Amino acid sequence: MDNQPAQQLNLSSVLSLLHLPDYRRLLGSNALWWAITFMETTAVGWVVFELTNSPRQVALIGFCRSLPFLLLGFFTGPITDRFGRRPVIVACQTANLIAYSAIMLLLWLDQLALWHLAVAALTLGSAWALDWPARRALLPDLVGKARTVDAMLLENFVQSLARITGPAAAGLLVAFGGPLGCYVVMMAVSTVTLLILRSLSHQPIPRTTMRPEASPWTLMSEGLRYAGHSQPILGVLLITLVMNLLVFPYMNLLPVFARDVLGKGPVGLGLLGAGTGVGAFIGLFVISRLRDRVSNGWIFGLGTSGMCLALLAFALSTGYELSWMMLLLAGIGQACFGIMQSSIILLTASDEMRSRALGTLVLAIGADPLGKLQTGILAERFGAPPVVAAQAGLAALTIIALTLALPGLRRPVAAQRHAQPTLSSADD
Repeated sequence: MDNQPAQQLNLSSVLSLLHLPDYRRLLGSNALWWAITFMETTAVGWVVFELTNSPRQVALIGFCRSLPFLLLGFFTGPITDRFGRRPVIVACQTANLIAYSAIMLLLWLDQLALWHLAVAALTLGSAWALDWPARRALLPDLVGKARTVDAMLLENFVQSLARITGPAAAGLLVAFGGPLGCYVVMMAVSTVTLLILRSLSHQPIPRTTMRPEASPWTLMSEGLRYAGHSQPILGVLLITLVMNLLVFPYMNLLPVFARDVLGKGPVGLGLLGAGTGVGAFIGLFVISRLRDRVSNGWIFGLGTSGMCLALLAFALSTGYELSWMMLLLAGIGQACFGIMQSSIILLTASDEMRSRALGTLVLAIGADPLGKLQTGILAERFGAPPVVAAQAGLAALTIIALTLALPGLRRPVAAQRHAQPTLSSADD
């Protein structure tokens, strides 16, 4: 009973952010953007697996989707700083709409080939590599740095709903309307998302970091040195690297688990994908209860390692109900990872280094294409379940070791801010 007023106050504080018009518009567009992303991941995985019957080909399309993270990660911060966060977000959403429309047209003409999906994956991945950090970097500008974690909780609330509705909707649409029906809906929702983004106000955002004479390489080199001198940011980058190399590639293999291990069709696949969304939704309430008692770094490290252990159990399961429950538990851990990954960087980095610090995060996410490629090749040879289990177990051990080895990551936010590096110290 003693904690109830504080909890009600926290909830009221979080929801009060919805009174900010630009933040409300950004949150609404993000909800639809995430839903389309999860729909596309589910739909394209099923289509490729049905076309090729090859886990390696499914992973190859996933590789194309994430390759731009590696290629563009070094430039996302400078590009966002140079052109502005709002224009970058609108341009990327326009590219998404064009890609979805092209695949829809090819399906309608019955001309879709595997290479078309690969080109679309490269386009969508390139847009995501620029779009995601720009959206994240915009949050403190709209709500203030002190309320960044509150904003991230709301962001992950809508993301969790999208994790539930996106895969489930994609499975139902593919089952009853075919891939064409799914892409028609994705194109329509993407159009609405673009219209919402274009309604953002054009109030100028002060830029304290722009140095037009500096090259992108110089700017990002400063970002890497800055991250290397901050244990919280360095810890986030290393754990993100591990997760994208060893763990997140499992998502591309869900069609393999659904059809060949669990004996399910596209509806069963969609519900499997929704399981992590249900877990992530529950994870929001777990984090809201813990964040005043436990540091962000502990939540990040322990929650992420817990996700890995749940995925290990999922990979070893042969029953649909148990597999779904393990994905639910993995979703709780993924909420810890998703919320604290960006929050730790946004709270630790100075305003002038925010975009570049998030750019280094995209660079760490750039391990994802290598992870997808290696996981697909190994799954083709040894089978998806043992490969996913082995990689998840190795990731859990590595993340626990990193969390224990970096005391700066585990410190409370106030201590992290006190230890925040500067540009000059990062150059030492």
